[in-house]
Amino acid sequence: MNFLIEKINVLKEKFPVESVVVVSNNKFYKNFLSWKKKYKIDIDIVNDGSNSPDDRLGAIKDINFAIAGKYDDWLILGGDNLFEDNLTGFVDFAYKKDGPCVGIYDVKDKKNASRYGIIEIDKKKKIIRLEEKPKNPFSTLAATCIYFFPRKTLNFLDVFLKTEKNTDAAGKYIKWLAAKTDVYGYLLNGSWTDIGHIDSLMIAEKEYRQLKEGKCN
Repeated sequence: MNFLIEKINVLKEKFPVESVVVVSNNKFYKNFLSWKKKYKIDIDIVNDGSNSPDDRLGAIKDINFAIAGKYDDWLILGGDNLFEDNLTGFVDFAYKKDGPCVGIYDVKDKKNASRYGIIEIDKKKKIIRLEEKPKNPFSTLAATCIYFFPRKTLNFLDVFLKTEKNTDAAGKYIKWLAAKTDVYGYLLNGSWTDIGHIDSLMIAEKEYRQLKEGKCN
């Protein structure tokens, strides 16, 4: 989480950031409170009340839980993302498009692409297709859990939650949203790793150790 806080601190130098909200489950809530106290971080930590995968809210309901009726522009960062991009270009792009935006990353390999939500964009960077873990990927552009939702689009989230039952995969909401309004994709700079996969987590841990030891180029 320190990694994401560092990204947000960089954004504060260019954009107004009114508050930072971290959503935890009940199991790790006290750990997050201890972490906040240890590093003296000015954030809000909210407990969604879940204790196991069986009673979890799901990614989309957690997003809604964090927003909690605060209708403003929201930058959503999934805790299982590790990425180099400082996000200033992403946020600037989102403000210019004035619509929902998704950070995308070119995994450059179609076999690897089948593990992710895969996106196709047009010349205006608008998302025209999104499929979760396709067997035969139509592109190598993976959707990351980096989203920007302008205040004027938050009503779509309310509609989705009232009409859809599957609220676990955030990509499902993005696909639904792209059918309702223009959603844009921004190609992230540098590397990106989804540490939700065990092998990716091991690679990320190795790279992080090398960075700390000063062995990475």
